[in-house]
Amino acid sequence: MRNKKLKLALAGLWITLCALFGLFSPTIPFIKEVFEIRKVNVKGTDKFTEKDIRQLFERENWFFLNRKHIENRLRQFNFVKNVEIKRMFVGNIDLVVEERKPFAYIQFKKKKYLIDDEGIQLSPKYYKPDKNLPVLIYNDKTIDKNKLKKVNLIKESFGSLLRFNKFYINKSQIACITENGRTFIFSTEDLEKSIKRAKTFIKKVGLKDYRVLNFSFESMVVTRR
Repeated sequence: MRNKKLKLALAGLWITLCALFGLFSPTIPFIKEVFEIRKVNVKGTDKFTEKDIRQLFERENWFFLNRKHIENRLRQFNFVKNVEIKRMFVGNIDLVVEERKPFAYIQFKKKKYLIDDEGIQLSPKYYKPDKNLPVLIYNDKTIDKNKLKKVNLIKESFGSLLRFNKFYINKSQIACITENGRTFIFSTEDLEKSIKRAKTFIKKVGLKDYRVLNFSFESMVVTRR
């Protein structure tokens, strides 16, 4: 029994010593010098400054790298969607960043701002104004990510055939305005069928005689010249 208790005590002491070593060794001059981070290779973005990178890694060292701490600090940069931190050969770190991509300007609750495809607001500090991005006029109470995906599906489904520059998003419909002023209305509940009806109509009838086309009804297409 005594031997068992002694072994347990020694094991506990060893774990404690290892933990203390891990905690304080980064501050020991020799270890700090040997395992200091000498180079950070940033991949996937050019939005970090040298000062940003220095501040991210100034209290870290290569061997005792605290990934969670760095990831938490990266959250202050709202252009960062995902990040991967790789330890390469001693002293070198690869910081692989997936950037958030601008999707549209959204008008919501009397404000207009830039968002990505998840509805995350993007800071103008990191993104230049882009006149080619569409404007979403959002009339629901809250921003629904699924409806943003539906807007993207509409854009992708018609490609260069229809260039939409404005979308009015309501509870049951999405009204899309083209560059030349035509309005296309789709159902949010059954979007794929609405898109299919629109493609069939365009192929068989064409668009030149119509300014407004409503494909949100299952049994008919409502048009206005």
